[in-house]
Amino acid sequence: MSAIAGMAPLIAVVEISRLLLGGNKNVWPIIVVALAALVVKQLGTFGAGVLTHLADIRVSFAIRRDLLAKLRRLPLEWFTEHNSGAVKKTVEDDVAALHQLIAHSVVEITAAAVPPVVAIAYLFTVDWRMATLALLPLVVGLIVYQRAMAGAGTKYPVFMQWLTRLNGSAVEFVSGIGVVKAFGAPGVASKRFRDVSRDFARFFLDWARSTSRASVLSEVLMSPPTVLAVLAVGGGVLTAAGQLPVVGLIAFLVFGTVTTAGVMTVMMSVHPLVTALGVARSIRALLAQPELPVPLNPAVPDPDAPGPVVRLRDVRFAYGDTVALDEVALELARGTVTALVGPSGSGKSTLAKLLPRFGDPQRGSVELYGVDLRELDPAELYRHVAFVFQDADLLRTSIRDNIRLSRPDADAAAVRAAAARAQILDRLERLPRGLDSVVGEDAELSGGERQRVCIARAILADRALLVLDEATASADPENEARIQDALSEVTRGRTVLVIAHRLSTVQGADQIVVLDRGRVVEVGAHDELLAAAGLYARMWQHDRSARDDAQIGQGAAR
Repeated sequence: MSAIAGMAPLIAVVEISRLLLGGNKNVWPIIVVALAALVVKQLGTFGAGVLTHLADIRVSFAIRRDLLAKLRRLPLEWFTEHNSGAVKKTVEDDVAALHQLIAHSVVEITAAAVPPVVAIAYLFTVDWRMATLALLPLVVGLIVYQRAMAGAGTKYPVFMQWLTRLNGSAVEFVSGIGVVKAFGAPGVASKRFRDVSRDFARFFLDWARSTSRASVLSEVLMSPPTVLAVLAVGGGVLTAAGQLPVVGLIAFLVFGTVTTAGVMTVMMSVHPLVTALGVARSIRALLAQPELPVPLNPAVPDPDAPGPVVRLRDVRFAYGDTVALDEVALELARGTVTALVGPSGSGKSTLAKLLPRFGDPQRGSVELYGVDLRELDPAELYRHVAFVFQDADLLRTSIRDNIRLSRPDADAAAVRAAAARAQILDRLERLPRGLDSVVGEDAELSGGERQRVCIARAILADRALLVLDEATASADPENEARIQDALSEVTRGRTVLVIAHRLSTVQGADQIVVLDRGRVVEVGAHDELLAAAGLYARMWQHDRSARDDAQIGQGAAR
């Protein structure tokens, strides 16, 4: 409606000219109608903008909500195959790119496309010969433009792939900037980012060069001055020959430029439009990723059921073609501590992450109280399992909310008690706002302190099954001792699966499971495994030698 109303002033110019040339000076009714049409145009433009921006807000919110919900349901292995730059591009950048499509493109393309259609229809009622002549620059310009953009269908997907690679390499470089500064090798560390940037620039420059000449020529052909010159020459000849009235010539000079002016706007909208459609495809691709299946009629495990708390039966798990676990059989008896040990890459962390169901085995089963985890609702599973992983992840919120993540309704006394048992309360109370201090703002914690906050979270969760993944692997000796004290609190009375980095920390475990290349090679208590003189005995000897060497080095330093 706004675009059609916007044509009224042009029609008014022609009609006023008709009246004046006929000797009639009563042009005020036409002027009033034209001014009213301008008001309608402005109100229509404003209303359309409001509607499309409201739609953009609702659609963007819905898409981001769906994407975040999807990310929650994806198996962990999906995140090992996609870096954080790719995830950020889809969730943030791609959704933001839809803004142009929803909030602007619909209005802009409509406003640009309607006037040429109305103008051409009107001009054909005046003189079909001149109307055909007015279309000539448009047709030729579109043919030239189509040839210029012939390869766009294949270039745009490549362009989007380059943007994804550029995002990923930038995030990787920025994430590792601390290491870069510490070791003083910025040239080496930034090489991948520079190479990707250079290759992207070369691709984009070649693409621009291949289309620039034809694009400029098409713009010249469809520009208003070109159309005006063609119509002025053709219309002048017909008017001089008496075949076109002066009012008709004025109509073509007024409306002729409209036939191509809007087309240029539509053409300029092609790139953001195609970009938006491309990112829409990437969003749909993420939403179509296979999820961890959830049963329609989930089972409810019985904690009082006889048998072990956890049983793994002939488990095989692979990342693509790389087998991480194969033929793994394991039982965790009620109230016992089971330690997983083995060389780096033996599958310890993969096995531990199967219990909270961050992935499903390709063969075999993982059972909780005799029920396959695939038959449980994830919410039900997490009512029985808590975990503390090697990477102490804290959300950018208050320490209090980080601790009560698993129990949002926990009161202040329960949070303080959990922090005290985790050996971290005294440190938290020294923060500027105590437990209300926000991580990353006024709560700067060391790795060991962050780990103890995660342990406090696990204590507050109060789950019967606890998974610990190398909780002391990166801690200094002081923090390690306090973390061990905190772990003693959190493991009391629970069934525990712990991944050991230092064998000395688990020599008192009820059973020690030795993994090598994804297979269980030894199971037993510490003394039994030492007596067997197998892989565990060799690892113990190596661990002991390393500790002795460290003590000698500390003595020499003193």
